[in-house]
Amino acid sequence: MSGTLCTVFGGIGLGFSGLGLLVQLLLAAFQAASLSAAILPGVLSLVFLEMISYGNGQRRRLKRAEKYLELCGTKMYGVINEMARYTGKSVRYVRRDLRKMLKAGMFPDGHLDDKETCFMLNNVIYRQYLETEKAYLEQKKSSEQEKKQNTADTDTQDTEQSRREQELHSMVAEGMEYIRHLRDLNDRIEGEAISEKLYRLENLLKEIFDRVQEHPEQMHRMHKLMDYYLPTMLKLVEQYAEFDEISSPGDDILDAKKEIEKTLDMINQAFVTLLNNLFRDAAFDASADAQVLQTMLAKEGLTESDFVREKSV
Repeated sequence: MSGTLCTVFGGIGLGFSGLGLLVQLLLAAFQAASLSAAILPGVLSLVFLEMISYGNGQRRRLKRAEKYLELCGTKMYGVINEMARYTGKSVRYVRRDLRKMLKAGMFPDGHLDDKETCFMLNNVIYRQYLETEKAYLEQKKSSEQEKKQNTADTDTQDTEQSRREQELHSMVAEGMEYIRHLRDLNDRIEGEAISEKLYRLENLLKEIFDRVQEHPEQMHRMHKLMDYYLPTMLKLVEQYAEFDEISSPGDDILDAKKEIEKTLDMINQAFVTLLNNLFRDAAFDASADAQVLQTMLAKEGLTESDFVREKSV
């Protein structure tokens, strides 16, 4: 309706303004009037031309909307690719056209799906689509889980190795982020004593994560460190850095800083113990290997005492 009205009134207005413009131009040609008198009818003519153009555009859009309705038919939805093929437009054009129509309220209950592959005319069809999509995703997820389970049954070792590698990569990356944040906080803190503690803590963490990266079988020792100790430690250091920036700290602030420094000493000692524990299994293995080797050498008569005995004989 608005497009038709714009076209009709635009045409009428253009007729009158065009006639006025023609009269003014003729008068100006015979020097009976100045050209400036033709400005107003000229401007009005442009306005009415724009109204006609807008009205024609709206009528064409309305015709396309009727075509889209026809293509949706009784099923109340249409596939964008098919709609583009039947209208002779590109898929991109139809998508953009439908978006503009929805925005203009031409389809009050219309919807496009998330991927803009399907157009639905009402809320009922849209809800059915959402339910169908949900069921499809659940079925797809179930199928993927079943497929993964079957793959795990036939290739458990590779799957476990991949999972452990991913877990290790994530753990080390998170650890490096803690170290980086700790270094930034250390740069903010001016006190040398606390900085030494933080440098010590940073170096210990680097050694710990280097060790775990070399020996992923030690990851089980790291869970409490990652889940509690590091976040809590970093929170304390952040609070210390904030306290350290207070120009005139009170007794409560000073006591809190001392308590944090004391805690950092305990953390450093705990991390030293953790680092030693990470090497403990390797130390046991090395000692066992050494004892086995000594036993074999002695059994074969290749120890130093055997060499001395052979020489004396």
